[in-house]
Amino acid sequence: MTKYKSTVIIKTKELTIRVYNAIAIVEIEEGVAVSSKNGLEIFERLLSIIGDQPWVYISNRVNSYSLDPNDYRHLNEIHTLKGIGVIQYEKSIKTALELEKMFVKKPFKTFDDLDLAIEWALGKIKE
Repeated sequence: MTKYKSTVIIKTKELTIRVYNAIAIVEIEEGVAVSSKNGLEIFERLLSIIGDQPWVYISNRVNSYSLDPNDYRHLNEIHTLKGIGVIQYEKSIKTALELEKMFVKKPFKTFDDLDLAIEWALGKIKE
């Protein structure tokens, strides 16, 4: 949990997206295979809500799921996206996160605490 109050703006059987200020906090359900094919429509909905303001994407990895790091290219193209944060609760995913980081051209940082990630994101939005 976090001390920051967020609002759920998108909820599907695969994920929940909460927003605090201009920070999208995404939680994906256990076992989901994330790809641009199944996530593009949801991402377009998110962008229509956030609008043209600077924002940060935080992946709150409370569950185990898979993704194709090549799909980060879509995030790299969003000029209003100022950074990507990942909260890792399992130290065993550290290697996977290092691989993901290689595909990202935006600031990318890992955390073990959601509040620290939100504080970092607030700083990135102000830059």
